[in-house]
Amino acid sequence: MNREQPGLQVDISKTTEEICGECGNDTFVQVFKIRKLSALLSPTGKTTMIPMQVFACHKCGYINETFLPKEN
Repeated sequence: MNREQPGLQVDISKTTEEICGECGNDTFVQVFKIRKLSALLSPTGKTTMIPMQVFACHKCGYINETFLPKEN
């Protein structure tokens, strides 16, 4: 069965399944990690909270490293 997203023509059989690196589960939920930017670095001059959307394992809550943004 091919499930396509609008505008995306991909044969799903040619993709690789992503699994949880901790428990092997293959379902994930969207969660947010929050980073704080100090007032000294913020363009507004005020402490800023920055939400980062990532995926966590639906079964155990683990976040695969590949789902995390790269830090410079």
